[in-house]
Amino acid sequence: MKDGNGESEDLEQGNEFLEAVKRGDRSAVEDLLRREPGLARFAGEYDKTGLHWAAERDHVEVASLLLDAGADIEAKTSWGATALDWAATMGGVGVGDLLLVRGASGLTLVAAAGLGKLAEVRAIVGSGADLSTHRRRGAPLSPNEDWLADSAYMQGDVISDAMYAAARNGHTHVARYLLDQGASVDAKGVLGGTALQWAAINGHKETVSLLADRGASLTVRDARFNATPEEWAIEGGHTEIANALRARRSNSEGAAGGPGGDPAPSAPPTAF
Repeated sequence: MKDGNGESEDLEQGNEFLEAVKRGDRSAVEDLLRREPGLARFAGEYDKTGLHWAAERDHVEVASLLLDAGADIEAKTSWGATALDWAATMGGVGVGDLLLVRGASGLTLVAAAGLGKLAEVRAIVGSGADLSTHRRRGAPLSPNEDWLADSAYMQGDVISDAMYAAARNGHTHVARYLLDQGASVDAKGVLGGTALQWAAINGHKETVSLLADRGASLTVRDARFNATPEEWAIEGGHTEIANALRARRSNSEGAAGGPGGDPAPSAPPTAF
């Protein structure tokens, strides 16, 4: 990469590279790396590298290419997440598996749950290990506008935070196991959204059904958007899930002898 007067050109080339990674365009990424090998370690906004973007979009071939080109497997974003942490957060199972094979560190209980690794989750829980050593990585140490004080992570409830991570990414089998181990069905994650809200917005029908069957609140409203799980499903474009949640809520209200929860907002949230 160039120095001095070439900084603007470097940034432009770096952003072009990251856009190619985001698209999963292996050919373009390969061509750019051939011309400028240093791009493998280029970090853009929030210090997200190409490897972070490949993890987020689950572009396995591109991630492999980046690692072969010298990408730093332990590079962290501005909020402290490695590519493995980010794969676990965003559901990049294929890239997560690749990173582990290539030597990435940090397979905590929360990361294993987010990647749907039931065997590893069982092993960690069954080992009797101090679960405080398995807390989420790449999250703030004190509450902020994204991670609220009542989130499972901030409360140090690692089992419940792991269940939220699994539910968010649709790993129903892992969420079920962790619920059986005592995880809170209404565990909250980032933005104050519960496991049910995140499963709903991401379209994980089976996970939504599990959580609702286990008694998850159908009327809870998150702190950021003041929206119910049904409204999160609508925001994610998952009408079938929204309708199912609405039917469950109506049945529950009927059984209780009347409507419950807070009044609906004047308009659905649009800022997710």
